[in-house]
Amino acid sequence: MDNNEKYDLLAEGETGLASIMGIYPSSKSFEFDAAQIEKNLSANKDFKLVSFNKAEVDSEFSIMSFNAEVEYKEAVFNVELYVCDAKNINLNDYGFANSIDDESLQKAVEQEYYLETSMYFELEPLTSFHLQLKVMDAIVPDASLVIDFMSYRLLSSKWLRMTAKSPTPPSPDYLYILHGVYDEEGENGAHRYWFHTHGLHRCASVELEMLNFSQGAEQMNTLINMTVKKFLSNPAKERERFTIGYDGMGINLCWLRWEEALKDLPANILGGFTDRDEADNVHAEPSGILFAVEEGDMVSPEIYAPTLAENPIYYITTEETERMSALAKERFDSFERVFHREHKEPEKKSFFKNMFASKKEEEEPGWTFLVKLGLTVDDPESGSEKEHLWFDVLSIHNGQIEGKLLNQPYWISGLNEGDIDTYPFDLLTDWLIYSPDNTYTSDSIYMLEECPDRLVS
Repeated sequence: MDNNEKYDLLAEGETGLASIMGIYPSSKSFEFDAAQIEKNLSANKDFKLVSFNKAEVDSEFSIMSFNAEVEYKEAVFNVELYVCDAKNINLNDYGFANSIDDESLQKAVEQEYYLETSMYFELEPLTSFHLQLKVMDAIVPDASLVIDFMSYRLLSSKWLRMTAKSPTPPSPDYLYILHGVYDEEGENGAHRYWFHTHGLHRCASVELEMLNFSQGAEQMNTLINMTVKKFLSNPAKERERFTIGYDGMGINLCWLRWEEALKDLPANILGGFTDRDEADNVHAEPSGILFAVEEGDMVSPEIYAPTLAENPIYYITTEETERMSALAKERFDSFERVFHREHKEPEKKSFFKNMFASKKEEEEPGWTFLVKLGLTVDDPESGSEKEHLWFDVLSIHNGQIEGKLLNQPYWISGLNEGDIDTYPFDLLTDWLIYSPDNTYTSDSIYMLEECPDRLVS
C-alpha cells in the first residue's frame, strides 16, 4: 500500500495499522501457559472473552501464539497474542512515558520472555487503548514493565495496575509521543525546530508535525499537543481550516501532507526530504505539516507565538473534558490525603522575624496544590458552557474547595485573578500537585500511593 492509499484510508476514518504493545512479568518463575492465559481473560469482569485459540507460530518471531476475541462496550476486538524472546528487545532503545523504579526495570531485564499484544482500535482511540491495557494486566497481573512499540516508550507496571482497574481511560498523552529536534548551530544564533509525533496512525489519524520554525518552541509544543487532542476525536481533513483556541482572536490551523508541504522548502532542512529518503523510514509514513491560516494564507504557526505566551484558551472536546473530570474526581481522595498531610498555612511572622529570616528559610520550597474548576460563563450559548480556570487550593472541607484564582477569566465578569472563594467539588475538572522535586497528576498519583515515604516532608 503506497502513501496515497494510506492517506485515503485515514481520510475515511480507518487505519491499516494495529496497536502493538508488550508486557514483561515480574517473577522469573512466571510461565506463559495457554490454559492460564485463557482462564485469566475469562475471569476479567471488564470485558468478555468470546473465543480463545492457539495460532500458527512464526519461529523467528515468537515461541507461542494465540488469538483472542474480546467483547468490550458492545464491540468485538481481535487480539493477537505472542510470547516472544526478550533478548530480541533492547529496552535502552525506548524512552519513558512515566516514572519507573529501578527494581521494576531490573526485573524486566531479567525476564526470558515477554507477551506481545496486537489489536486494531475498533472504538475511539482512548477506549480501545484502555482495553489493550486491561487485557495485558489480566494476562500478567504481576508485571514489571509495559512497552509501547507505537510511541517507543516504556510504561510503569504500577501505572498499568492503577489504570487497568479504573473505569476511566488514561490521558490521551499516553497514545503518542512528541519528538522535538533542533539544529546545533542555527542562523544568527537561533535554532530551527522540527516537532513530530509517533503513535497517531493506530488512532486513524495522520501523524502531525511543525517544522522550520525558530521562535516560540514552548508555545509551539503546547499548540501541537492540543491539536493532537482534537485529532484523536475529530481529525481535520487535509487543507481544512480548524480553530484550536482563542488568544483574542481565533487560532486557526490546517495541514498538508508532508510530500506537498516540502516541495517549496530546501531538501536539507530538519524534517525535509533528506530526513525521509531512507527505506523503511518511519518519517516517510503519512504525516501532516501544520500551518497557521491567516487571511486565507498558510504561514508558519510560529506567527501565534507572542500571543500564545500570554493567556490563551485552547478548545477541548466535551468528551475529553468529561474524561478529565471523571478521573480527577475518581482520584481526588489521593489529592486530598496529600493536601492535608503536606499543605502548610502561610506563617504569620512579626516584623522582626521577617527582618532576620535566614536565606535558607526564605528559599525553602514547599508543596503547591492546584485544581481546575469549570465555571459557567456570563452569556453561554447553552446552559452548560463553561470556562475552566485554575485555582491555588487553600482548604478542602466537606466537599468544598477554597481556592485563589490564578488566571484572568475571558468570559466571566465580576471574577478576577487573585479572587478567593469556595466552590463545590462537583465543579472539579482537573488537579495538579507540585512537590519540591516532582509534579503529580491524576495519571501519576500512583507514585505517591505506592511510595508512602514520599509523603514525608
